[in-house]
Amino acid sequence: MLYFAYGSNLDRAQMRTRCPGATVEARATLPGHTLVFGGYSRRWGGAVASLQRVRGAHVEGLLYRLTPEDLHALDAFEGHPFAYRRAARLVTDKTGLRRRALVYLQPEASFEAWPPAGRYFRVLWHAYGRLGFNRAALAGALGGAE
Repeated sequence: MLYFAYGSNLDRAQMRTRCPGATVEARATLPGHTLVFGGYSRRWGGAVASLQRVRGAHVEGLLYRLTPEDLHALDAFEGHPFAYRRAARLVTDKTGLRRRALVYLQPEASFEAWPPAGRYFRVLWHAYGRLGFNRAALAGALGGAE
């Protein structure tokens, strides 16, 4: 199964630790969504990334192929189904192919925007740079978390 990573799981070293059987399939974008920060993670000491539907927007990320064991481990790390819920979305890979992938979303009904912890944001900032993603979009996500 495919998983679309858009937050700290863009860091491949973190993913290797959490999901040793996961392999990177491709870079991809999720249309109709924007990156936001909210909730609270004890692990990170601040807000973490989530997605909200926004017409005309898109979020860059990585597609990982997961084993069933990886999915189980990722569910535990992401706090599914409480902190995040797992959902399927159509993403577009770098070749233009639309693919169904799993994403983790904070529940919209209880979502509150907050700034991320500095070290969490730095993980994303470095991953965006390494992957050639648009850092302005990442910085823009901070605007909704003030």
